[in-house]
Amino acid sequence: MKSKKNLKGFTLIELIIVMAVFSILLVGAMRMLNPLNKIVKSANLQEANSATVDNIKRYLEGSLRYADCIEICQGQLTNNDGLVITDEATAVSNFIENHYTDRVNPGTYDPLSGKVRMIKIDNADKGKITEYEWDFKAGYTWEKYDADGHILLKPSGEKDYGRKAPELSSSPIINDKVINPVYMDKYSFYFQPGFNDKSNIHDDSVINAVKKISEPDENVFNTSNDQTEDYYTTIEPVETQDGHTYASFTPSMFSLSVMTYMNDGKHFGKTDAGKPVFKSPFALSNINMSLVNINSSFSADKEGDKWGLVRYSGKKEGTMVSHSPEDKTDDFTYERITLLQAYKINNRYFEHTAVDGDCIYFIYTLPDMK
Repeated sequence: MKSKKNLKGFTLIELIIVMAVFSILLVGAMRMLNPLNKIVKSANLQEANSATVDNIKRYLEGSLRYADCIEICQGQLTNNDGLVITDEATAVSNFIENHYTDRVNPGTYDPLSGKVRMIKIDNADKGKITEYEWDFKAGYTWEKYDADGHILLKPSGEKDYGRKAPELSSSPIINDKVINPVYMDKYSFYFQPGFNDKSNIHDDSVINAVKKISEPDENVFNTSNDQTEDYYTTIEPVETQDGHTYASFTPSMFSLSVMTYMNDGKHFGKTDAGKPVFKSPFALSNINMSLVNINSSFSADKEGDKWGLVRYSGKKEGTMVSHSPEDKTDDFTYERITLLQAYKINNRYFEHTAVDGDCIYFIYTLPDMK
């Protein structure tokens, strides 16, 4: 007679216990993986950031390092009084008037000529960098005299000068691929003047109130949908031990912070106070440059020629003339550069009033005007 075998299996309770144990282990594993995912995302972004920012630094440093004169507009193009300028050519003409009015080409009496450049960084367009280059001829003023050789005066007692505005080439040479566009296929860049660091934001009400740049009436973030690895930050100037910060450009601390963030349209916006806010993952780098020629010998005071090259010609003792430089004669005289022009020439560096906007403009020339 065959003996019966006792066939045993898992009971329902045992299966439930096993599944519960596996669930607990799975939750633990997921919690361990979240930080790993966060680290991997940050590492990938940091790797892309390092390579790209290094190229940006080399370009900017190579372009600006030997700038003989430089003006910077933050937000939008503005004039000396902080009023908005609507086009690049007007801003460049303003730059030429500030620094080169009444200057001449060496060894001649012809108005100074050369090339002037503008670099535009557009934070609202992924941090795109565009370079413009114009040919220019400096403007000039000259003194006018009456038939008796007396300087003509306005009713207010001021001299009545002839004047010629700077000339620019009709259209600039434009290079909008100074940074490889491939870099911007996946990532965007935000540029902030000064030396800065990240400052995390934990207040959901502040985060949820952040507005889009392109559509200021719409919010960017909704923290209710966040995952455990999501967090937010803004950019704040680094404070030194003595409490000083470098929140903008100075000749001695010419620093530019670059935030790299994912290019999905939902990682960057601004608070009502105008502070940029970024959602993880992101990476911040600082570009420090040395503008070695800003206070060059070319701008130093010189005996008998306090503000630069000679601007007088053909003027004999007791003789007064009223020809303009356009006459191509050798008996006109330039007016001395004004104190305001002299201040800007001698300082080389001029920063315009910051206004709302997302662009940074560098307008500059190189020592040889080339």
